[in-house]
Amino acid sequence: MGRWPPVLLCLGLYLSQETRAQNETFPRPQIIFETGSVVMVDKPVFIRCRGPKEARVFVLQKREDKDFMESEHSIWNEALFFFPHMNDTMAGHYSCFYQSASGISPLSESVKLAVAGVIPKPHLVASPGPRVAPGKALSFKCWSDQKLDRLVVYQDEGLIPLMYRLAPDAEIQVSFPKAGAKHEGIYSCIGFASEEPLRWSMPSDPLVLTVSRSPRLTARITVLVLLPALGTLLR
Repeated sequence: MGRWPPVLLCLGLYLSQETRAQNETFPRPQIIFETGSVVMVDKPVFIRCRGPKEARVFVLQKREDKDFMESEHSIWNEALFFFPHMNDTMAGHYSCFYQSASGISPLSESVKLAVAGVIPKPHLVASPGPRVAPGKALSFKCWSDQKLDRLVVYQDEGLIPLMYRLAPDAEIQVSFPKAGAKHEGIYSCIGFASEEPLRWSMPSDPLVLTVSRSPRLTARITVLVLLPALGTLLR
């Protein structure tokens, strides 16, 4: 890390208040997490920074690590930053800025990146069981042995919105008065502790829920697809 272009080495990352004020006339860049705001440990991370056509070099920085600095030359009006393996140290608040022929832009908004899979998984069960008749009451119970106080139950098909709950006792219950076709699917539970919101657990073992006499679904883990949606909880 730390590929600084010469112009930035000369100007320095942290400019004076006067200079920064002048740069406010430049459009702010946009930072985008291509792989979502919650990424499983060891999975690749793609962060895109986008600005005006005048941008020549983009620089990515992390609030928690003043030595973290990545630069990429612009292709058209954006740059893509690639990290092959997500890890615990990469979690944090990221922003970017760009350098043009006229100077340096203000920072983009700060965006949170969380790592999942660094805390043991919670547990998930369904009541009355993994098979339920249509129209019958249905509930899910998720709990953690790690005292996680924020828990989320989610369905892989995405027909049911993410069920995010505060869990002061490391346990939540989510209920539906009538089970229907949309409730059928594969469910998992994931969580984190409020004092460390950027370090998430492994997902629970998948729970396959069938409604009525439909064939039992083949279990599959789709947490990598759902994690971008989970990132909305970081905002």
